[in-house]
Amino acid sequence: MKYLLAYLFLISPLLPLRAQLFQRLDFPVTVQGEQLRSAWAGGLNAPQWSAVDLDDDGKLDLYAFDRAGNMHLTFLNAGGEGEINYEYAPQFLGAFPVTSYFVLLRDYNHDGAMDLFASSKDEGVQGMKVFRGRFENGQLVFDKVEFNNWLFDVLTIPAGNGLTNLYVAEPDYPVVEDLDGDGDLDILSMNSVSANLVSFFKNMAVENGLGPDTLVFKASDYCWGKFLIPSFTDSLLLSCYPDSCAVTCFAGPLEGEDRGGGLHGSSTLAVFDSDGDGDMDFLYGDLLFPKIIFAQNGGNANKAWMTAQDPFFPSYNDPVNLPNFPASFLLDLDNDGRKDYIANPNKAKAAPDRDVWFYKNEGLDENPIFKLLDQKAIVKDMIDLGSGAQPAFFDYDADGLLDMVVGNFSEWTQQNPDGESFLALFRNIGSASDPAFELVNSDWLGFKQFSDVTSAFAPAFGDLDGDGDEDLLVGDRRGLLFYSENIAGPGNPSSWTFPQELWQGIAVGSYATPFIYDLNRDGLPDLLIGERSGNINFLPNIGTPNNPVFHANVDEAPNVPELGGIVAKGLTNLVGYSSPVVLDFGDTVYIATGNESGFIELYLVDFEKLNGDSFEVVDKQFGNLREGYNSHFAFADLNADSLLDAVVGNYRGGLGVFSSPFTISGAVAAKEARQSLDLRLFPVPAGDQLHIQVAQAAFGDMQYQLFDAVGRPLAQGNLTNGQAIVDTALLPAGIYFIKIQAGQRSAVKGFAKK
Repeated sequence: MKYLLAYLFLISPLLPLRAQLFQRLDFPVTVQGEQLRSAWAGGLNAPQWSAVDLDDDGKLDLYAFDRAGNMHLTFLNAGGEGEINYEYAPQFLGAFPVTSYFVLLRDYNHDGAMDLFASSKDEGVQGMKVFRGRFENGQLVFDKVEFNNWLFDVLTIPAGNGLTNLYVAEPDYPVVEDLDGDGDLDILSMNSVSANLVSFFKNMAVENGLGPDTLVFKASDYCWGKFLIPSFTDSLLLSCYPDSCAVTCFAGPLEGEDRGGGLHGSSTLAVFDSDGDGDMDFLYGDLLFPKIIFAQNGGNANKAWMTAQDPFFPSYNDPVNLPNFPASFLLDLDNDGRKDYIANPNKAKAAPDRDVWFYKNEGLDENPIFKLLDQKAIVKDMIDLGSGAQPAFFDYDADGLLDMVVGNFSEWTQQNPDGESFLALFRNIGSASDPAFELVNSDWLGFKQFSDVTSAFAPAFGDLDGDGDEDLLVGDRRGLLFYSENIAGPGNPSSWTFPQELWQGIAVGSYATPFIYDLNRDGLPDLLIGERSGNINFLPNIGTPNNPVFHANVDEAPNVPELGGIVAKGLTNLVGYSSPVVLDFGDTVYIATGNESGFIELYLVDFEKLNGDSFEVVDKQFGNLREGYNSHFAFADLNADSLLDAVVGNYRGGLGVFSSPFTISGAVAAKEARQSLDLRLFPVPAGDQLHIQVAQAAFGDMQYQLFDAVGRPLAQGNLTNGQAIVDTALLPAGIYFIKIQAGQRSAVKGFAKK
């Protein structure tokens, strides 16, 4: 067993819980003279906001679910009255379940702990699943609410003589609020038959005498508010009558229009009582339009009827103008006791990509007046370069400290909706043991000038021309390379030639991500280039030490278009976005690559297989580390602790920083790993029984634990003379893990149950 694998088993209680291999760090980052509160939170593209008490202190903190990567983000509230001061608090993330598309935190059972409503698409049906929140040791945790009355484990409504799913389409953002004022939470979502209508699902818990801690819904109104959302128009069609849906209203200037259906965009919904009359008014966002529509409820809490609208909400101030699916959220962001208004995009991969519009409520909750104060709320406290972040390390000022250069895919602005791509330079202004970074150039080497022809800049550094200083390669969306020579000489602050486009005619498929390393060990720096398809192109240097030369056609020898058989994408992924890094520990060399799903894949390099034969796969989800879509990794020992730190870029445009399990000379605790237990499991796959055998029976008392694939303990017991038999007859087919503990020694091994 390779030392690294032995180490993984040694330090981890079980392999699926590998996240502890990477420990989150937090180095200071300064931008324009201000230290960022949440520098390494990873950026924001499409956040969905909820107020929540994370630590059971009675103060509402902040939660966001970002659709760009299906990421939870948690922030502790450090602000006083009238202040917006939230600090990234990743220690709470482990309690949140795996979710996708949408998440709303609401306290449906009135116990003071927020519960979680999320898309049930991963349950196999369009609807909602629910997790009940509770506090455990001063931290919010969640338990899945089981609904055993139907085939799928989701919220249901009566249908005929049976049940069906309470329909919520996964691209949409629904409403979970007490709409009728009876004390339990109801639901609004787009109609499952006509996507131009909003359906009201009434919670019948109180009516049935069950109390608010029960979720029992019925379809109460398939045309809530009596309005229609016409196709390809940016306003609502309101009904003339309180009891008739707009599709049956033939009065007014829109008479004769087709009101019966058709397509518009996906939808974001929100409600609030804008006039204190006890009923809910309505906010609507559409995939196809940049604005939010407000509709005023002229009915009552039990019979909604929208009688007036503002298609440019809030027209009395600065209206929302956010292309690509704007969404609305109402919560007290500034701790003044009044709910404010937030608007931002809800589309995972689209522009704008770092806009969070904060409207302060300068009125009252029963009569709010929203004033736009900030278009970068919360996100301005993070490193966020728009969409995509591709980091690399380089000592640009020759002060002995590694600085950081980060390329982005693109950044949208109101002034430049087509987006800009650039390199950002963060200078290390700390010390060898206490790094600190400052943004000193947001368009380093002037790469924005190329944004009209390309994007997605991925930097890499290495001494290509053999003069003792590191040069720069930058990959781009077209699959091409820019080259800039460092002419400073060794030991001097860097000095660069103008970037040379289309360098050496090299072109991979698209989204080139280069890395410079002498892979064939002939003394010349070679190129490894990832791309959108997920393969890694190997281009050996066929030049001389002072004149690098590469064959331009990546599909022709001596080039290898699929190094190591690596295709960095999952079984269901159509693209890969490989982003290679080489980790050289002398006799052992690994290739680590990010991928579209957001994990890091790790491969053991076999120098006898550089012709394209497959390398050994160490782990397709190494360390279980994931910060969002399109992961890009850079490794360096930033704090002089001999451990390589990992800076991780993601599609949200931000970065995370972690201490990795690698020392600068190889895997941690390799010596101790060789002293770990010799564990055997048989038969594999297991049938009704699994035999455990440990050769070192002389170690004395030994215990075993059985875990399932997500880390839940299923059974435990003792070994006698280094042996035990585990009853596996009732285990369903799948992957499981056995952990053996003998004093300070331990071992973990996986097995399959057939």
